[in-house]
Formats: sequence, structure tokens, C-alpha cells
Amino acid sequence: MWSQEKVLRAAFLVGAVTDALAILPMIAPPLANILWGFEDVSGAYQFAMGYGASLMLGWTVLLIWAYQKPMERKVVAALTVLVIYGLVLTEVMAVLSGHLAVWRILPTWFLQTILLCLFAGGFHYDKLRQWRKRLT
Repeated sequence: MWSQEKVLRAAFLVGAVTDALAILPMIAPPLANILWGFEDVSGAYQFAMGYGASLMLGWTVLLIWAYQKPMERKVVAALTVLVIYGLVLTEVMAVLSGHLAVWRILPTWFLQTILLCLFAGGFHYDKLRQWRKRLT
């Protein structure tokens, strides 16, 4: 059985790799076109993506920092859940407004579901174990 530390380490590592890879389409418009179908690469778009890429880089470093001492820094897992919820809300709004095709974002939602399970599971590990014991 995995310990809380191992779950948190896995969450922080997978999250850091995911965030680092997410920077690529933010700074390379051709990748954004391939992934999301975005063709408008105006100055405003590049400005917003530059801001987003900077924040994504910062969060990547934060996750690497948390990976080093996962038990002491497990609050980063809870904060990351909030960030993922914000990203999903933004993606849903983009789909509903017609700016993003749902089929293009489905792989991202699948990955975000896995990340949410890892981060929330790692943060609430003790509560989940207690709940499991009550069921058996």
C-alpha cells in the first residue's frame, strides 16, 4: 500500500512534469494551434499566454520544491487542487463560448482528473484511510 508521502511525491512529480509541458503551447503558437485549434495569435493573445506561461513556470518550480519535502509541504497539494479547478472552469467557459472544441480538451480533462485524484488523495490521505477502515 502506498504511504501518504509516496502519493504526495507522485502528485508533485506528475504535476511538475505536466505543468512544464503545458508551457510549450503557451510560448509556441503553432503548438497551440495543433492542440487547441487556436489561429488567432494577436499581440493580446501572446501577452496573455506570456503571463500564463510565467505563472505555469512558477507553479512547476513550486511543485518541485514540494516534492523534496512532501509531508511538510502537503498544503501545496490543496492549493494545486484550487488551481486545477480554475483551469477546468476556464476550459469549460471556452468550450461553452465556442472558442474551443470539446474534443480538443477531453485529453486535458482526463489528465486533470488523474491529477485531482493524486493531489486531493495525497492531501486527504488520513481521512480516506479512516473512511476506508469504517467501510471494512
